[in-house]
Amino acid sequence: MIKDQMTPKERMTAFSKGEEMDRLPLVPDMGVTMAGFTGATTYDYYHSADVMAETEVALFKRLRHDSVGISTTLRGMAEAMGSRISYSPDNISLLEEPVVKTVEDIKKLRTINPEKDGKLPILMEALIKIRDEIGDEADIGASMTAPFSVAASILSTETLLRWMVKKPEELHEVMRIITRCNEEYIKALAERGFSTGFCDPVSTTSLIRYSQFKEFSLPYLKENIGHVKKYMNSSPTVHICGASKELWNDVVEAGCGNFSIDNCEDLSDAKEIIGDRSVITGNVPPVDVMLLGKKEDIWESVRICIEKGWDSPKGYILSTGCQIPKGTPIENIEEFMEAGRYYGRLPMDRERLKDKKVF
Repeated sequence: MIKDQMTPKERMTAFSKGEEMDRLPLVPDMGVTMAGFTGATTYDYYHSADVMAETEVALFKRLRHDSVGISTTLRGMAEAMGSRISYSPDNISLLEEPVVKTVEDIKKLRTINPEKDGKLPILMEALIKIRDEIGDEADIGASMTAPFSVAASILSTETLLRWMVKKPEELHEVMRIITRCNEEYIKALAERGFSTGFCDPVSTTSLIRYSQFKEFSLPYLKENIGHVKKYMNSSPTVHICGASKELWNDVVEAGCGNFSIDNCEDLSDAKEIIGDRSVITGNVPPVDVMLLGKKEDIWESVRICIEKGWDSPKGYILSTGCQIPKGTPIENIEEFMEAGRYYGRLPMDRERLKDKKVF
């Protein structure tokens, strides 16, 4: 096993300043899907700050990854705004009933209070518990859902897509309210000393047209990015699942400091198009490699990602293309970390990057 010379917090501090590091940062995308690692269920994780903290701290102590955080998940803000969310005994949450089903329902929407509404207070409590336990060693942050993806759980995805065509002004009204609600959560996180980034899967051009992204998603994402800069003095990460290449320039110009790309996109393209303006993060396949792959598949995928991304001008973070699925063996994530330590050692040895491990 390769030993790190720096703590994750030291490494991420050096990374943010452009200083020398012992290796590239390694950040597998985990969260609620890894609740079973400590014997908990996803239901336990969603509803308990103690379970969230216990899970994330236990994973950190096992893996020593470079950033630890708590996400609102895709439906957390919508729940705080009034949508009903279904929680199964041990699987990811699902939208049960959107708060807005008709134009008249828009009147129901109010700016949330992050101290009281939904599970936002639990998330912030968990973040504080994690920081209290491992904050001297690890970089602790938050993640939240960007406005357009929140809208999919305020209206339902089907209604969102329909309203873009048939009720655009009403949709803009909903988007403005969501953006204000996100701002309130950003402010609450900032008051507690945390930064945040955005997950925005519904903005993918696998689902909507570029022109629709420009009209209905980008203005509100840009506004929330501005809130992160204002209240947290940082430039957030933005992750977009699926196809996103057509959006890269717009999102970076909106103020994104770190673009996390899904495995269907190519790191070489990202490096060429936005690498001089944004950190690039990605993109080992979470299903084909992390869940279903063998040791050699994980090592080869990590090698290829690092070979493509390590010299990106603004920096590169090895991660998975999206959240690691429920049921992924912890041993596979350990192999991800070990391969990252081997191929990502700095200063970079280009000959080592050619070393296709045979097991």
